[in-house]
Amino acid sequence: MIEGHDDLFGTNVLLVTGKGGVGKTTTAAALGLAAADSGRDTLLVEVEGRDTLSRAFATTAWDYQEREFRPGLWGVSLDPAEAVYEYLELFYGLRRVQWMMERSHALDFVTTAAPGLRDLLLIGKVYEIEARRRADGRRLFDTIIVDAPPTGRIVPFLQSPSAVTEIVRMGPIRRQSGQIEAMLTDPSRCRALVVTLLEEMPVTEAAEGIVAMAAAGVATGPVVANQVVVPAVTAEQAEVLCGDPAPVRDVAAGVGLDLDDHDLAGLTTMVSDHRVTVARQRRLATRLQAGTGRDLLVLPDLAADTFDVDALHVLADTIARQVGADGPTGLDVAGIVAEPDSSEGGR
Repeated sequence: MIEGHDDLFGTNVLLVTGKGGVGKTTTAAALGLAAADSGRDTLLVEVEGRDTLSRAFATTAWDYQEREFRPGLWGVSLDPAEAVYEYLELFYGLRRVQWMMERSHALDFVTTAAPGLRDLLLIGKVYEIEARRRADGRRLFDTIIVDAPPTGRIVPFLQSPSAVTEIVRMGPIRRQSGQIEAMLTDPSRCRALVVTLLEEMPVTEAAEGIVAMAAAGVATGPVVANQVVVPAVTAEQAEVLCGDPAPVRDVAAGVGLDLDDHDLAGLTTMVSDHRVTVARQRRLATRLQAGTGRDLLVLPDLAADTFDVDALHVLADTIARQVGADGPTGLDVAGIVAEPDSSEGGR
């Protein structure tokens, strides 16, 4: 049964992952805007040190301190070194070891000696933020959205708590690892969102990623289909545009356009290619839903020369339409619901 996503922002932590190049950072940014616009205090988290989220919002680079950069929306960039220093201070009261570790390169040893420790430090900080409460008992942030590692690395990232507990048998590190693992495997507290393009290889990797995360005990939400081409013409319109050129030329002339044979040939090619693309995306969307048992959250291809904060708002509004009990489905938004279409040509 296909699952909906009306409760998408009801989960405390959303981990956004996907194959490189599919737009997971853009998706995380748009999700953050949509959550903040819905009235939720939202935190966007970078964990890979690439400053991509801060650049998406045209702000100065984020650091280890959460900062509100627009109403209801905070940003933070997590660094394993800062996490080590904070951990040593919180659990062992070692306030003045940073300079010693930097001079001796001890941090490099700490983050490479035990497999998964670096990832544990990062996901552990997410856990610490998720656990914070206000004076009235409510969580400090209603929604935490993490621009997580790509699907090729996401499972080791998520399994870092269990990897460390196999090595560390007692003490605060083991205890906290168990608490982090409990958060990651609780669907009400944490879910992963896999971003994909409606192309063969990304769709295959998205499906494999969902299976791998399920095996790791981490729930997944809807699959985010990014850069979806919205149909511009119906099958009937395409038949007219690619048929007898005389009526097309007459209609164009009526609005002041003089189309010659070269223009009409180019129009026919453009319409035909567009219909083939839409048909292919429709087929892959159907396969993706059937293969994963997940609904699609669709982000359209904006086809803009530049991509800025205004474009993020367009994507956020598109998400908002799909996240709500009375909202349309992703395929409705994209306009790629199945329709009889002879132009697919067996593709």
